[in-house]
Amino acid sequence: MAITDVSGGPVFEGSASSASVAERIRTCDEGVVVDDRVLSWRWLRDHATDPTSFDARATQRLTPPDVVAAASAGRVDVDAAGGRVSVAWGDGSFADLSIPDLLTMGDATVAAAAGRPDAVAWDAVGMRSRHRTIGHADLVADDHGRRTALTYLWEDGFVHLTGVPIDHAATRSAIECFGGVRSSIFGDLWEFGNDGDLDDLASTPSEITPHTDGTYSHDAPGVLALHCHEYEAEGGGNVLVDGAHVAERLRRESPELHDVMCTIEVPGRYVGDDAHLVARRPPLRYVGDRFEQISYNHHDRAPFWHSEPLMTQVFDGLAAIDRIAADPAAQFEVDLRPGDMILLDNWRILHGRRAFRGQRRMAGGYVNREDVESTWRRLSVDADLDV
Repeated sequence: MAITDVSGGPVFEGSASSASVAERIRTCDEGVVVDDRVLSWRWLRDHATDPTSFDARATQRLTPPDVVAAASAGRVDVDAAGGRVSVAWGDGSFADLSIPDLLTMGDATVAAAAGRPDAVAWDAVGMRSRHRTIGHADLVADDHGRRTALTYLWEDGFVHLTGVPIDHAATRSAIECFGGVRSSIFGDLWEFGNDGDLDDLASTPSEITPHTDGTYSHDAPGVLALHCHEYEAEGGGNVLVDGAHVAERLRRESPELHDVMCTIEVPGRYVGDDAHLVARRPPLRYVGDRFEQISYNHHDRAPFWHSEPLMTQVFDGLAAIDRIAADPAAQFEVDLRPGDMILLDNWRILHGRRAFRGQRRMAGGYVNREDVESTWRRLSVDADLDV
């Protein structure tokens, strides 16, 4: 262990393994410097972990803002072997912080990822070669099955379950492995066929082009679940397209249109079933360099206007997304039969459906994005994974 005052310089002494970290952490008059980030004394005081500053049980901050604003330099204590940095102040408060956390503090990509596996962008050929399924019994059996399913969700953008009993209780229990069922204008769980009961194309036998759900919601659902309850039809295959692939290909083929799709908000709306919902956001969104969300639904787009030439660029960008998503090379088709269920990362996967003849009924529901991430963090912590 080494102790330093606030005069500056490295804060580590000891082994060669800790020396490499020491080169990245030092003190200065303003606070602790990690790489090129200055964690000020105020920032450190705001992150104090002593019992009078932080309720560890509730993980809630107790330090008043005026105390943070008045914070002065503290005494820095570094435990190289334990991987901790502590700062103590004269009033008895202290901050005991993880060195790995400090080394990534402020990295938007790391924060957005929430410790989850990286997405692996795919096209139709790639997904056909690695398409994975999970039995319903394995999913609901224990946390290992849930972690496996969530790993598939982050990596591939969807989970394909088999052997799910054909009743709403089983639909609900499968969805709740990922988070609480979200209530929407369709209820929490819903079921639709091709009888026109809903004011939506999903309630018809018509083709539906690849899209994401909830472009008319300020917070689009994080997961969409579709559980096949009945299939006495010809056609009706579910089409999946990886939004990460769409964004990557658009950036490569037309960087200017890609940038337009990242900056111009496009409105979505749902009018019907006693609702009139409208929201807007850019079709493509990144956090740092990490692709975070595609929000695209040609069917639900609301009227909007920009002056020229921007309006033409927006139409060209939307057409480019649609063209890439309609390319058979990008489309992976899943034929759901009774007992099959897919859960889609609705922030990543565009889904559609072929036209069909006959009878076809689907049940399903939504999960909020933060609930899915919460389930992943909880299961990861329980498995002693570093999140």
